[in-house]
Amino acid sequence: MTNLKAVMFDLDETLLNRPASLKHFVSDQRTRFPVLQQLEQSELQTRFIDLDRRGTVSKDRVYEQLLEAISIEDAEMRDVLWRDYETNFWRFAVAFPGLKSLFSDLHKARLKTAIITNGQTHIQLRSILALNLDRLVDTYLISEVEGLRKPDPEIFHRAARRLNVASADCVFVGDNPVADILGARTCGMRTIWFANSADWPETATEGPDGTISHLGDIAPLIAQWG
Repeated sequence: MTNLKAVMFDLDETLLNRPASLKHFVSDQRTRFPVLQQLEQSELQTRFIDLDRRGTVSKDRVYEQLLEAISIEDAEMRDVLWRDYETNFWRFAVAFPGLKSLFSDLHKARLKTAIITNGQTHIQLRSILALNLDRLVDTYLISEVEGLRKPDPEIFHRAARRLNVASADCVFVGDNPVADILGARTCGMRTIWFANSADWPETATEGPDGTISHLGDIAPLIAQWG
């Protein structure tokens, strides 16, 4: 892949280890809100992660379902817990292993880097800052700011323009088969799927150009393409 000039990344479940981060956060939240202590810590962690569905379910709905599980219908408490999540989740952000060495390798290879993430600005930006990703990447795009969401091709093209590279000279790394992989492929980018226990949908006929199980697999894979 001699023309490769940039590597772009999704955030949640790709650079941010969302399950680990959520486990730390809800454990801390449980110590501060006795209503959650009706569930054992491990059960609370498991339920929250299951209800969260890899970040695709709104947190007000997640907390509503959690409270329903302990026979509590309390909209005010739901909102209190939800706001606490919005305010404090970033404090527990954990990266996947190999993040720093990955970006070191990419910078040595003189490859530009970017993040494209769907989500609310105040939540996603805090996670980016918590992991010091603002210092590691050349640019980042958050869907709420851009007015676009993956898999819309324009948000991928926009990221390429900000890096001053052609979309065809980029590779995108993400966990979501549709939003990340198929979205980037539509723009002519190569793709790397970080599965993280997710299944590739049977309806998606075209797979990624590469699949990894660890961030450390990215640089060697790209080197093979070169």
